[in-house]
Amino acid sequence: MTQRPLLLKMADVTGRRTAAVALFAATVIAGGALGFLLAGSPAADDGRRETGTNRTMHPLTKVEQSVRQDYAGVQHADPAEIERLLADPNVVLLDVREAAEFGVSHLPGAVRVDPGVWTSSFLGRFDGQAQGKTFVLYCSVGVRSSRLAARVQDGLKAAGARGVVNLSGGIFRWHNEQRSLMTEGQPTDIVHKYDEGWGRLVDRQDKAVVNR
Repeated sequence: MTQRPLLLKMADVTGRRTAAVALFAATVIAGGALGFLLAGSPAADDGRRETGTNRTMHPLTKVEQSVRQDYAGVQHADPAEIERLLADPNVVLLDVREAAEFGVSHLPGAVRVDPGVWTSSFLGRFDGQAQGKTFVLYCSVGVRSSRLAARVQDGLKAAGARGVVNLSGGIFRWHNEQRSLMTEGQPTDIVHKYDEGWGRLVDRQDKAVVNR
């Protein structure tokens, strides 16, 4: 007679514990899902920026770090360093992008070089003027220019070049820092964003185009 109420009481306690555990698990899962959804939101990013030590890294910075790792044998310099270099008349500035990209805008004084140019063709074009020169290469974010720099830097240095430098972050970072750009001899603040995916790395989307 005394065992049945005790068993019912134990079952009741066990049921409540099971329900509590299930509710806790559901809360954790829901909270995790919500946190995941908010992680990429502007509000979440703004919150992280305000913490100081936990600031969100700009996506372009992550790309720059990856390029530096992939092309560790190439010298990289940020826009401020490149701007100082460009004050030297013995610098050759090369834009390693397609003609359509170059036509939208480019760094002042840049000469366009096709990204897929043969190494022999490149050296045939530039080794005669390499003596005492520093070559600065850039593209959209630094991948194409780093790839070309890695292929041609030994030949340029053998021809007397002082060095070969890639603009870290490419024209996107240059544009994000609101530095000078030109098109058809006139100043512009428009940049070619390569495509919709890579173009997200441009801060001022109203100043970024795929085609003019």
